[in-house]
Amino acid sequence: MNIYLCKGDETLSQALEKINQTDAEGRKFELDEEKDRCYIGDEVFATAPVLIMRQNRYYALREV
Repeated sequence: MNIYLCKGDETLSQALEKINQTDAEGRKFELDEEKDRCYIGDEVFATAPVLIMRQNRYYALREV
């Protein structure tokens, strides 16, 4: 699992774009800001290939 920390006022869309451009394995991900928000201890939190943390909130990316 990788965790991406948003910088300053970086949006989730900008973070997702950066992750999709730089994934070492060439994977592509998608994110729904409402459905994919997760919490420490959630199953999706533990199994997501990549998490984004923005303003103390976690979002689990799904591989496309």
